[in-house]
Amino acid sequence: MLGIGGVLGIDVDPDACATATAAGHRRMQGDVRALDPEDFPTVTGWISSPPCPTFTTAGKRSGVADRPIVLEGCTRLGDAQADPARDDDHLAVYRRVGDERTALVLETLRFAFRLPNVRWVVAEQVPTVEPVWQDMAAELAMAADFEACHVVELRADDFGAATRRRRTFLIATRDGSPDLTGLPMRAWWSCGRFTPPQQHAPTTVTEFPLTSMAAALGWPAGVRVNTRGNRRTAGGNEFSADRPAVSMTGNGLRAWYRTDLGKPAGLLTPAQAGLLQGFPAAYPWHGSRSSRFQQVADTVSPLIAAAVLGAATRRPWADAVWDRLHRLYGHTRPHHPRHRLCTTDRPATAQLTLFGDAA
Repeated sequence: MLGIGGVLGIDVDPDACATATAAGHRRMQGDVRALDPEDFPTVTGWISSPPCPTFTTAGKRSGVADRPIVLEGCTRLGDAQADPARDDDHLAVYRRVGDERTALVLETLRFAFRLPNVRWVVAEQVPTVEPVWQDMAAELAMAADFEACHVVELRADDFGAATRRRRTFLIATRDGSPDLTGLPMRAWWSCGRFTPPQQHAPTTVTEFPLTSMAAALGWPAGVRVNTRGNRRTAGGNEFSADRPAVSMTGNGLRAWYRTDLGKPAGLLTPAQAGLLQGFPAAYPWHGSRSSRFQQVADTVSPLIAAAVLGAATRRPWADAVWDRLHRLYGHTRPHHPRHRLCTTDRPATAQLTLFGDAA
């Protein structure tokens, strides 16, 4: 979407690799823990997207309980910058956490420190990982001379996607500051090599339209979606398709269905789920039905991804987002944009990609 070339993606999941390859992206299947960052001397940008099941509110949240252990691992990686003999100290974290997927978040910092020529880093996770991103930002500023580090919370529907997916991003740059102009940030924290940590007021407007689930999928008004069958929870088991869809999980998406059609006719398809996230309806998802839903749920909406990567690399990104919105949902960019407010309903409180020089 932004014209960035020379991209190598690394993922442990063979179906995710097959999907990306079929879509025209360069992929390598592998475990990030087995990779040596120094084997990638031409890489200038590093995107980290560690698994979120242990941190998300939809899971058992063992990662939240183990967050102090993860923060200790960040400190160990920072100490290893001054003492290379301690390079492997952080590996103890994998043995101490309740689920080893929790510790994979540390690979974000390991690669950021050890990629020989990296100039910018972007990482994403669920909002509960915000303290970890802040700690990593401080380590990058103090121990690796990153000039500017920002931790921002973004929501997909603020960029026109037909889902309310929330994610928190670490954006760190060595050369100058990222350009955050136009990002509708629901939370914003920063630090830098020469600037102390500070909490900023969130930006509360967006130029992008609100896209309902019904509009994205061509459904009539008044449709309701059941997400949990007959199970009742505090949040209910249905929502109206006349608004953006609730945040999606791999296991949950398999059960979503239109209440006016019932099962099986009304079951959501992987292609429809991808369209809500901002992928073309014909995107070549591979694998079983469950695997395809899991891949959709694992992704960052391309609409947000374009904005974040544009900010990190100081590339214009709004035109690319509007072009994707037009092709997906038929939205047309107004000549005189009317900004809409972002609501502020946030709580109080692995696929991995390497970017090299543009091909």
